[in-house]
Amino acid sequence: MKKNFQNIPVLILGYNRHTHIKKLINALRKIKPKYIYISLDGSKKKSNDKIDCELVKQEVEKINWDCSIKKKYNIKNLGCRDSVRKAISWFFKFNKFGIILEDDCIPNKSFFYYCQQINKSYANNEKIYAISGSNFYNKKTKYDYFYSKYNHCWGWATWKRAWKYYDNNLTSLNKFTRSYQWKLLHENKTERRFWEKIFNRVKEKKIDSWAYVWTYCVWKKNALTIIPKKNLIKNIGFDISATNSIKNEKKHLKAYSTVFNKRLKRPPILTPWKSNDIYVFNNHFCGKYSLWPWIIIKVLKLAIFNPKIFIIKTKRALLF
Repeated sequence: MKKNFQNIPVLILGYNRHTHIKKLINALRKIKPKYIYISLDGSKKKSNDKIDCELVKQEVEKINWDCSIKKKYNIKNLGCRDSVRKAISWFFKFNKFGIILEDDCIPNKSFFYYCQQINKSYANNEKIYAISGSNFYNKKTKYDYFYSKYNHCWGWATWKRAWKYYDNNLTSLNKFTRSYQWKLLHENKTERRFWEKIFNRVKEKKIDSWAYVWTYCVWKKNALTIIPKKNLIKNIGFDISATNSIKNEKKHLKAYSTVFNKRLKRPPILTPWKSNDIYVFNNHFCGKYSLWPWIIIKVLKLAIFNPKIFIIKTKRALLF
């Protein structure tokens, strides 16, 4: 592998998890990217949170390889949605293309090489909006990557040309979810109901997520994401400190050091791999379990098999 993949700019997103960002920085030390951008959300008023945020900054100061570093530290706590949105917009003031890594997403060299090669082929392709390092399907394919309607953001890359369409207000949501395009996108009625519920809650700011907003924007532009043939990102964020997900997701903890040829083998047709998208909806998003009456089954299973997580999630819901 040629090492000019080190020239890809990297945005690191963090908040108050110093052990996570330490592991991410240690992983990047093996790769040594030359252009690092760091955005950290500000602390909440709790004293423990202030201490944790300071510890994160201390870890950032340990970046010691030869590279250019730009930093953006929020004075106040903006929350997940606004902090990440503003960070990525800031990142693309300086770059046309780049990799985005939250503090719990640990990449390997294969991911960087893969992003470099995909960028060469798709930099100006208006149908492709994102490159994901995550593969939740992990079924054998004779190609080095495939296409998906799902823009997984556990270690990913994108272009300024795509991010400019980020619409924080989810403009024309109702019109879009009633369109023929929406029905073509989600042939399954259950899937349509699930995403309509999610997007409405995001629009009403009942879910603090930049990623769901980004998904809406990608879909509204009828765009696709490129997924690697094997998972290239190790997600270490499934613990009690996680903002949005605290399940025990062992299946996402393994990243493969995949050997790619100089020229990646691409699928012949630019269309989503349907079996992957069906699998992702059912197993990653657990779609139907967020709808009545399946949600009752989900809650009961969580209470029986993982009471600790059940109590934490119940407290969060009551506090909100």
